[in-house]
Amino acid sequence: MKRFLRDLGVFLGVFIVLFHAYPEFQFWTKRYQKDVAGTEVYEVIAASKTKLNKKKLVIGDSVAKQVLDSLANDSSIVSLASNQAISMVGQYVIASQALAANPSLDTLVLMYHPFSFQNNLASPLSFHYFVKPFYGTENRGLFSPTVFKQVEAIPFYYLAQYRPVLTSNWSPTYEGVSDGKGLFSTISKEYVSRLQQLCLKKGVVLQIISPPINEVFRPQILASQADFETIPGYVDSWHFYAAANFLPDQIHLTKFDFLASSPWKTAGLIR
Repeated sequence: MKRFLRDLGVFLGVFIVLFHAYPEFQFWTKRYQKDVAGTEVYEVIAASKTKLNKKKLVIGDSVAKQVLDSLANDSSIVSLASNQAISMVGQYVIASQALAANPSLDTLVLMYHPFSFQNNLASPLSFHYFVKPFYGTENRGLFSPTVFKQVEAIPFYYLAQYRPVLTSNWSPTYEGVSDGKGLFSTISKEYVSRLQQLCLKKGVVLQIISPPINEVFRPQILASQADFETIPGYVDSWHFYAAANFLPDQIHLTKFDFLASSPWKTAGLIR
């Protein structure tokens, strides 16, 4: 019996070491950041901490990333747009890091689809796109009580930094509940305000604009216009285009040639 228990102990010890060895290797080499869901988020976080050598920085969701990638020859801007799943909290963290690393920045543009403001960290994507990359000790001072409450409602959120979880694509099954604030969630309102205060403190001009919007959403978005009028200039940046310019998800663009002569571009929204 003693021999069995000894052998079992040795087996379990070896298993535990091997179980953790590869995740530790993935973590310290940062290779997991190229394999897990949300790789573009890790790229943007890393870039936000470096010297950008530009005066104008644009952050935003995946539609913004599409548009900015199509304007890649515009040497006046640098893009750290990523994904709406990081929420306005994630956008704020990226902006904070970029402004701290780049005192010469004079303009910050948040390009955000109206639907992206709905995110209140209740999405099943929040575990991968917000909790794992952002919810560590480094950023905890930037989080409001609402953020802590929302994250702590996600099952197993406390395991997000555990190496075998952090370096894998496992996530809990979760579907949170909207906070009932329409297209402009409580968290988005909090962090738009924080972003405005941050830019004011840094002496940086803040523009909040929308990428091109599918015409099919016009009634729904206009119904929430009053909420968005609290963001200076945002409603004026809304331009609606035919569904033929968009992918089947109706949000992302499939054509970009129309931008060159459209009011969205000629109005100089990101100039």
